[in-house]
Order: sequence, then structure tokens, then C-alpha cells
Amino acid sequence: MGKLKFWLSKLREAAISAAPIALVIVIVFLVETFALPSGTFDAKYYITTNEFLLFLISVAMIIFGTTLFSIGTEQSMTDIGRYIGSSLAQKKSLFFIIAMTFFLGVLVTIAEPDLAVLSGQIGINEIVIIAAIGVGVGVFLVIGVLRVTFQKNLNLMFIVFYGLVFMLVYIIDPRFLPICFDSGGVTTGPVTVPFILGFGLGMAASRGGKNSDDSFGLTALCSVGPILFVVLIAAVMRMMGKELPSMEEFVDPLASIGEGVWPNLLHALLSSSRSVALSVGPLLVFFIVYELIFIRLPWTTVFRVILGMIVTYIGLVLFLAAVESGFMPIASKLGQSFGSDDKFLPFALSLGVLFGVFGVLAEPAVHVLVEQIEQVSDGAIKKIHVLITLSLSIGAAVALQLIRSYFQFDVMFYIIPGYIAAFALSFLVPKIYTAMAFDSGGVASGPMTSTFVLPFCIGFSYARGQDVYLYGFGLVAMVAMMPLIVLQMMGLIAGIKHAHALRKARLRLRTEDDDQIVHFNLGEEEVAA
Repeated sequence: MGKLKFWLSKLREAAISAAPIALVIVIVFLVETFALPSGTFDAKYYITTNEFLLFLISVAMIIFGTTLFSIGTEQSMTDIGRYIGSSLAQKKSLFFIIAMTFFLGVLVTIAEPDLAVLSGQIGINEIVIIAAIGVGVGVFLVIGVLRVTFQKNLNLMFIVFYGLVFMLVYIIDPRFLPICFDSGGVTTGPVTVPFILGFGLGMAASRGGKNSDDSFGLTALCSVGPILFVVLIAAVMRMMGKELPSMEEFVDPLASIGEGVWPNLLHALLSSSRSVALSVGPLLVFFIVYELIFIRLPWTTVFRVILGMIVTYIGLVLFLAAVESGFMPIASKLGQSFGSDDKFLPFALSLGVLFGVFGVLAEPAVHVLVEQIEQVSDGAIKKIHVLITLSLSIGAAVALQLIRSYFQFDVMFYIIPGYIAAFALSFLVPKIYTAMAFDSGGVASGPMTSTFVLPFCIGFSYARGQDVYLYGFGLVAMVAMMPLIVLQMMGLIAGIKHAHALRKARLRLRTEDDDQIVHFNLGEEEVAA
């Protein structure tokens, strides 16, 4: 009975998360079909009945997929990361720790479904991009582990590495800039995040208990590596005279939309089954081999992890297939329809904010993170507060991206001031808020962002005849940056409130003619007397 209640609670959470964005699309479809005058949009921009039906099926798949993913992750990905992280932290060989950590980082990242989605939209060799990002995550996962081991300052590391990125970005093709920063967000997706969070908890717990601030920050550092390594790839490409495709070679985002409900759905299911198998399969095999050699857990624990991985696999397949077949086509069409005429800008901004707010609520990895935050803080930081703050900041990020696309200015006008503000706040708030904020930036830019909100922004830019590399991409970078500022602001406000409460308490103790009696250095018997 208890397990049934648990499953139903997860199903309810998933339904509540997916319902708002589904409601928005239903309203848009009904308005287009029954309320808008004929010819308001070009005929190709209207949502067809087949696409709407496929979208409704996709909503149901997302609800069940998210439910299964949440349940499976709790007893698979997070546990695998925690067991391996705890085991590695106890090893005496630093070389072994570094080698295994790097291998794990590359292994998990190369097969991340979000990464495959982004690399497929860029238009250059996917293997080069995926390999560069995988190595970047592997290297920075090692750096994160060494930081925990040697107790190095996280704020300083962020400043150094992001400073290096900002120095290098001006030696690459400006059209590559948004992609570089987008690559940092897509690597922290539904497979990577639970593993890295569990890995960080395992490392921290073996050093000083679950409340250690070091349990956060790994995800954030792993988001820096891809940016830096894609910048290096872009610099090498420029030296070799290679460029991104021209806009004449860029494929219309609507060109991939096929006819028919079931063929699209079947294609998406087969594609997702293959990509998710590549995601979870190698990691599961590695865990089993590592467990047999180094950990040797009870067989019931191993069986539970394997069962959890199977449930996670099914949930991810349903989720990603639904997003690919039902959500991406709708997002592309809406983006192009509202980008086709200046008079639709207010509607585009309104929809963008709604998609940002509701999209982050549907991200499976976001729910994993907020659960971890509440657990590690022993309930002091409520997950609902973090979730609301994240969703509002992501809505603002989408609106800012559309404004940038409309007025056609460089993404660095957002990125540089934004990161300066984030780094300044990092010196004013407790370390755990900084680590949580940077982790949240990577987590919020998950599969829903890259497969729904990003196509919406690309479609908006494409319909306006703009260079989508300059003004369509960059959304993921904005989504990853906003939580860095707002969550640290939340920490700053909490710190100010706490200090104010302490100051009022001290004043009460010093007030003249106060009836309070304060006993210092007295035993219980003396106080009673």
C-alpha cells in the first residue's frame, strides 16, 4: 500500500508538471482553429490536427515517462554515483581516482541524449562536437573531485575558468559563440545529473557527512568544461579555415516534420530506444564490473539498482520520444509563426515566458536536484521555493533571448554582465548557495529546453530571416545563467533576514527593565534554586 501511494504521488507530480504547457498548446490550437481570422499566419505555420493529436499522445507519454524516470533514478543513477563516489574517495591511489573519474565523466556524457539533440542541430560533424564535450566533462569532473579532495575554493575556481573562457571567446568565429555556451548546459541532462549529484554526495559523505557543502558544485564545474573545449575546437576550426554552414545551407526546422501520427511516434520511439540504451547501458555495465571488483554490495542491492536502471530506461525512452515527436514540431511551428511578423512580438514573448516557466517544471533532472537540495539542507531549504525561483528565472531567460533575437545583438551583452553579477554574489552568500546556484544552472537546461524551448527560439529567428547561429542559438546559455543570479539572490536575502533576526534577539537581551533572567555558567540545581 505504501509503495502504491509513492507511485501515485510521483504520477501526480509528473501530471502537475506537464499539464500547464499542455494547456497552453491546447489553447493556442483552439484559438488558431476557431478564433483567428483566416490568413493570419502562412498556411504552413498552423498546427494540423495530426500534429495536435500527436502532441496529446506525447503529453501522456511525458507524464508516464517522467514518473518512471523519477522512481527509477532514485534507486539507480543516484545510487550508482553515490556508491562509486564513496568508493573512490576511500582509495589511496590518486592516479586511480583521476583515471576512473575521467573515464566515468566521458562515458556518461558522450551518450547524453541532450547532447545528441544539440549536436544534430548545429550542422557540422557530430562526432567532433560530442567528443570535445565528453572530454571537457571528464576533465572537469576530475577537477571537481580534486577540489573536494584538497578543499579548494569553489568561487575562485569558477572565476578562473570562466575568466579563461571569456578571454578565448574573442579568437573564434562570433557565430560559434552561442553554441559554445549552449554546450555547457546540454551536458547536464537526465542521465548525467542524477549520476553526478550522487557521485558528489558519495565523495562528500565519505569526507564529512551529508551536510557538507562539497556535495554540490560538481555539476556546475562539469558545465564549464564543455564550454572551454568547444571554444578550443572552434579556435582550431578557424585556424584551419573551416566555418559553420551558411544560412543557405541551414535546414528549415519544419522540414523534418513528417506526415502521420503513428509513423512519427514509431520513429521517435526507435530513435530514443537506441540513444537511451547507449546512455544507460555502458554505465550499468561499468557499475556491475566495478562493483564486483571493488565494492561487492549485497546481491539484493545490485538487483535493485539494475531494476531501477530498467525503469529509468523505459521512462527516458517515453519522455524523449514524446518530446521529439510531439513537442519539437509544435515548438518549431509556433516559433516561426510568431517570428514571421513584428506585430506578433508581444505574443511571442508571452508564450516564451510560459514555455520557460512550464518547461523547467517538466524537466526530470530539476526534480532530482531540488530533492537533493532539501535533503542536504535537512529541510531548511524547501524544494518548492527552489522550484518556483528556478521556473520564474527560466521564463525571464527565454524572454531575454527573444528580445536579443528581435533586436539582433551579441549574446555576450547578456553573458558577461550576468556572470559578473553571479561571481560578485558568490562572495556575499554562503558557499552552499553558490554551489547550488551553479548546479541549478546546468540542470535547468535539460531535455525540455533543448527539444522544445530552443526549437521555438530557432524557429522565431529563422522566420525573421536571421542567422540562427548568432540569434537562434544561445537560449540554453541564458537558461543556464539565470539561476546563478536568482538563487544566490535568494541566499543573500535569507542571510540578511537571518542576521536581522539575530540582531533583534540581541537587542531584546540588552533592553533595560527587561523581565528576562539570563543565567550564565550555572548548573541545573543552581538555576532551580
